Amino acid sequence: MMQTRHSRPVPVRSWLLTGLAALALALPGSAISSDGSTTLTLTGKTERQVANDHMTVLMTTEARAPEAATAAAAVNRNMEAALARAAEHDAVEARTIGYSTRAIHDSDDRSRINAWQVQQNLELNSGDFDGLGELVGNLQQHELTVSQIRFSLSPEARQEHREAMIEEAMEDLKEQARVIARSLGATHLRTLDVELPDEHYDRPQPMMAMRAMDESASQPSLEAGHSTLSLSLRGRLQALGAETLRVTPR
Repeated sequence: MMQTRHSRPVPVRSWLLTGLAALALALPGSAISSDGSTTLTLTGKTERQVANDHMTVLMTTEARAPEAATAAAAVNRNMEAALARAAEHDAVEARTIGYSTRAIHDSDDRSRINAWQVQQNLELNSGDFDGLGELVGNLQQHELTVSQIRFSLSPEARQEHREAMIEEAMEDLKEQARVIARSLGATHLRTLDVELPDEHYDRPQPMMAMRAMDESASQPSLEAGHSTLSLSLRGRLQALGAETLRVTPR
């Protein structure tokens, strides 16, 4: 007699779990966290107003004469004297920039040159506002005029504030993470990574512009003002220990 061989029944639960796993793998972008954690991507920010500690003054000397060599000699003489006076101030850094020679044409006959104008700029930098202001007042009385004065933060000051601002931005990021973690019912936070982009600050802005003054010109009145520093951190943190919440379908 032929015996009928019966196949062993497959447990329904095992089949169901296998099917669900296959379905999850088939869905693009899906991820099942084994520990039930939630990854938070946040940005921590901070900003502060900082008193400027660096001053830059741009001064100009120029001369006009029928011959270009004559005008150039006058400018060179004025600049050499200005550099000598600047050298007496140890806290002042001086450099010459922007030498130019320009022909002055006759208004009725453009082919005719009536004179030559030569110009050169002197840039003065210092953290000693009083000393630099005194030097500027002196140079104004010796054929130099102030074109621009601007204030900014020195690299040392930016670095000093940067360290404190990193801590402030990091605390802002962590506080945001704590708020979200509490709302999720999480009990712990773990930092995965932190990125520190370049910080931003106000570029030096001209505080005052001055043209030629008379012989009684004195030390200019100065107000350094402030610069705005801002810093941000981007980080990913993991919220752990959150309870599973049942969501009722609509």
